[in-house]
Amino acid sequence: MFASDTPSALFDSNLDGQRAIRLTGLVEHIRCTDPADVLAAFARIDAAGRQGHWVALAAAYELGYVFEPRLAPRRPADDTPLLEAWIFAHCDSLADAAVDAWLAEADGPAGLLDFTPAIERAAYLEAVTRIRHYIAAGDCYQTNFTFPCRARAYGSARALYRQLRAAQPVRYGALIEHAHGALLSRSPELFVERLGERLVCRPMKGTAPAAAEATALTDSAKNRAENVMIVDLIRNDLGRLVPPGHVKVTRLFEAERYRTVWQMTSTIVAHSAPAPLYDIFRALFPCGSITGAPKVRAMEIIRELERAPRGIYCGALGWIAPHGDFAFNVPIRTLEIRRDGRTRCGTGSGIVFDSVPDEEWRECLLKTAFLADLPESLALIETIRCNGGLRDPLPWLDDHLDRLCGSAAQLGIPCDRARIEAALRASVARLQGAHRVRLTLSIHGEPDITCAPLGATPCRPSVILAEATVDAGDPMLRHKSTARALYDRTLAAATAAGHFDALFFNTRGELTEGCRSNVFVEVDGDLLTPARACGLLDGVCRRRLIRAGRVRETVLTRDDLQRAQRIYVGNALRGLIEVRLATR
Repeated sequence: MFASDTPSALFDSNLDGQRAIRLTGLVEHIRCTDPADVLAAFARIDAAGRQGHWVALAAAYELGYVFEPRLAPRRPADDTPLLEAWIFAHCDSLADAAVDAWLAEADGPAGLLDFTPAIERAAYLEAVTRIRHYIAAGDCYQTNFTFPCRARAYGSARALYRQLRAAQPVRYGALIEHAHGALLSRSPELFVERLGERLVCRPMKGTAPAAAEATALTDSAKNRAENVMIVDLIRNDLGRLVPPGHVKVTRLFEAERYRTVWQMTSTIVAHSAPAPLYDIFRALFPCGSITGAPKVRAMEIIRELERAPRGIYCGALGWIAPHGDFAFNVPIRTLEIRRDGRTRCGTGSGIVFDSVPDEEWRECLLKTAFLADLPESLALIETIRCNGGLRDPLPWLDDHLDRLCGSAAQLGIPCDRARIEAALRASVARLQGAHRVRLTLSIHGEPDITCAPLGATPCRPSVILAEATVDAGDPMLRHKSTARALYDRTLAAATAAGHFDALFFNTRGELTEGCRSNVFVEVDGDLLTPARACGLLDGVCRRRLIRAGRVRETVLTRDDLQRAQRIYVGNALRGLIEVRLATR
């Protein structure tokens, strides 16, 4: 779901019209987990450039422990890569419209579910208070405190990146699809770029809500103090690479507006002959904007108070050209997605002595708000049978509303049950005979209802097996929604060929469901249906049959389907229908 057998990397800016680059044709993958191998890994990356290759590089924040002897003993003892590099043979330059077209090839909704901070508010406030005590004691001037958030991604990496790209235009976006998952970055912050003999850093420090005026940020003494503190730190870091007098601050306290926030940036430029990439990282990494000052002491405090390694968050993510130029962002607003959709995303803020803990907590949540937004195209669906003219024309309505409200709660969608029920009953009040009632609920909680006569149920129609498989871990399979492009395509092909439905298996070879129905098989006198853990929608007809004790859940395979005495499909519109399995 979120991995690729043909890795690629996209680096793009959709804020200022710059052309994007897309790297393809993987030559080599470097994964470094041992500090003793870091120098050799950088040497191999430099060699790849001399051989005419492009490189995508992801460096974890914990790589910074390798460059500072005082921090080395504090490096977390796990197998998280310190750096990963993908060496590519080909680079395409793409205009913004070409990037849109390429991403649009990944159809269907995508997003994040269950977006949850991995720290309780009380624990966060306590940590910020401890940092303020360290500042009062003179240990540091500022410490950047962060925490991870967890989520479950659905859709595909490209579809999700496309959605986030539209929601949050930035200069330093990146999408890396690899064998074990994907990295999606919508970072507004430059770590460092090399343009010939110039090194440019543009740290970002200072935040205000987008609803405020820019002056709320630029006139803030707190934000200006934070920003200049980090500018001085990065000037000193760059000074380790160039002769005295070769580092200049070219822009100070600039306000940049994004969809949910204003951010303050400053620009520092160093002029010198090109240095090896390892030396540049050793001098600058990690970026001072995500550590604090003094850098080493701030990193010690971070290691003490943060509960988990940061990983790629707050590290560096970027590209290296064959001629030696490069650009790396600071991977904030960045998602690390595993193959199965499990997602991690960090957030944080710079803590100074006059920081108000509650305000810092709100700032952290504000920075990730755009990530958790649901796509406008997403809606929940209920397809309900109406027996018009009867005393109770909607006999299974409570089951439908239970499921709808349950999905809405999990997805964070407003759902006014009483209002929806009243609208449904008003819509069917004058209907006569059997009707199909389709209810959709938008992400804003607005219901839409359409009614159409329900045609006759076919007698023992045929079903086929779908060629595609589903991922049992896809969380959207458990919600009836418009995120069903695969099902819609498969059903259209099946009905065009004269079949009633197509039955899916998951990637483990387990039977799941049809495009528009649950599936039931009779084996040795028992009526069985696939277990929910196989990856399927708990249909209203299905749950009523289970509740009545007429059906038992279990894992079913192709062999079970072939040896079944009878096969049924069922939904709330038509109940159970016996079907026959056809071959293509």
